This record gives sequence, structure tokens and C-alpha cells, in this order.
Amino acid sequence: MILLGAAGFVALVLQSGPAQLARDASALGAGAVLVVAVAAFEHLLHALAWGRCFAGGQRPSVRALLETHLAAHAINLSTPTATLGGEVVRGGIAWEGISPSERLTALTVDRLSLAAADTAIGLGGCAVLWFSGALDGALRTAVAAGGLALAAGVAGFLALQRRGRLASVVGEGRLPRRLLGPARAARLAAGAREIDGRLAAFHAERAGDFLASVALHALGTSVGALQLAIFLAWLGVPFSFGGLLAMFAAATALDLFSFFVPARLGAQEGARMVAFSLGGLEPARGLLFSLVLRLEQLVWAALGMALYARVASSVPSAPEGRPAC
Repeated sequence: MILLGAAGFVALVLQSGPAQLARDASALGAGAVLVVAVAAFEHLLHALAWGRCFAGGQRPSVRALLETHLAAHAINLSTPTATLGGEVVRGGIAWEGISPSERLTALTVDRLSLAAADTAIGLGGCAVLWFSGALDGALRTAVAAGGLALAAGVAGFLALQRRGRLASVVGEGRLPRRLLGPARAARLAAGAREIDGRLAAFHAERAGDFLASVALHALGTSVGALQLAIFLAWLGVPFSFGGLLAMFAAATALDLFSFFVPARLGAQEGARMVAFSLGGLEPARGLLFSLVLRLEQLVWAALGMALYARVASSVPSAPEGRPAC
């Protein structure tokens, strides 16, 4: 997937014309710095959304949440693990006074709230793609099917959490007994039941915190629309508010469909070119906007890597003679 993504990226650059990209990049100038800097609000809002998933008395500080979020972002971007590598970082932090089960519960709820927020925006993007008239019948059907699959996945994730059946799907099956042996499988099953109980209690008692987390994640993702507005305004490209939201939503939908491509290499660029073309703008400028987003990702990933050493020091090591989990 990395090789295919890289090939697609090169093809899009050649199609758009390196000379045109260079001219637009020169015109953008310091505007790229502003687009990169604005992403600070995105990361802060996502960190705050994660914080709402902890119990009130066990909520980490905003600084701790933000540093860990940035470290996880760096791992997700720099390793071919989709979002799993970053989740291991977030779930492994041993914050003082916060039990492992509370950390895992908060992490699981946060994954649901982020998925719900992004899917809501993505469904709007699916509607834009469907009604734009730019797609043929097969592609429109694929977009509709993809949107329905995303919505069904989030709904199923929510249902399993609310019913307290999510962790037990894995923890109480036959496979753990075969892989871990009866004793360890029994401990895993007991832990799964505890997590499921916490998840069910969270959704039964703290619906307000969950909705707040979804809203904060939606605001964080929507910072991308502000970045797009800055980009277009700096280049002097006229746009309407409705058109801006339509382009942002369409790009978000296409991003969701390409989650399995490492760093969305090539896919992110193609999504922006499609979104710009739907808005009646030059696709080559969509590619340039994606390149600016790449710069933003690298800058914040570099900061996250710098913070990773501090974050990793909070991850407990395994006792001597026992493997780390």
C-alpha cells in the first residue's frame, strides 16, 4: 500500500504540473505557516475530547493529554499501523492515580466518539459527492455503500459498548484459551468483563460527557475547514461559505474511505483534488493544499516524537522474567 500510494502521489504531481505547483507555492508563502500553526487548535480539541471520557476524579491534566495525543499522532503517522500504534501509546500510559481499566475504558469510549464525529461529517461529504453529478452510477453506488458501512460500523460499536458486550467478544472466545492457556485466558476474560461493565456504566450514567466528547472531536476535525479557508484566502481565490463546507466534507469522506493506506499517501492528495474540482476550483491547487497539510503533519509529528520520550517514561515495564504485553 505504501508503494501504491507513493506511485499515486507521483502521478498526481506530474498530472498537476510541478511548475504550476511551484508558482502557487511561491504565492502562498507565509500562508503555509499559518495553516500549520492553526492545527494546534485541532490537536488541543481532540485531547480535550479524550479527557471527557475519563471519570471526573481521574481525569489527567490538559498538558498530559495533549502531550500523549501528540506522541500517539506521531506514531500513527510514522509507522504503517493505521491508528493502532498510537492507541498502544495512549493505552499504555501509567498516569498516577488512574487505574489500567479506567485508561482502557476512556480510550475505548474516545475511539467511539471520534469515529462518530468523523462519520457525521463524512456522511455530509457522501451527500455532497452523491448530489454533485460529478460521479457516474458505479461510483455513486460505492460512495453510498461506503457511507452506510461507516454508519453501521459506528452504530454497532456503540451498541456493543452500551450493552457491555464489546471486550467480551474477544476476551471470552475460544481463541484466547488456545493462545494463552486456561489461566491467562481466565484473567483476560475477567478483565474483559470489568471493562464491559465500565463501558456500559459510562453510557448509562454519563451521556453528557459522551456527547461533549463527540462535539469536541467534531470541532477538532472541522479545524480543517478553517485551514482550507486560510489557504484559499491567502491565494486570493474567491469562495463561498457553503462551497467551502462542501469541499471540506467531501475530502473528509474520501479520507475515511482510505483509512487503510499508510499516512493516506496519495489518497489524501487525490481527495483534495476531487474536492477542489467539485468546488469549481483548479485540482492542482487541491494538490498544493494537501502538500501543505503534509507539512503540517510532519511538523506536529516531529513535536510528538520529541515528546514521545517523556510519554514513554510513563509506560510501565514488565517485571524481570516476564514479557511485556
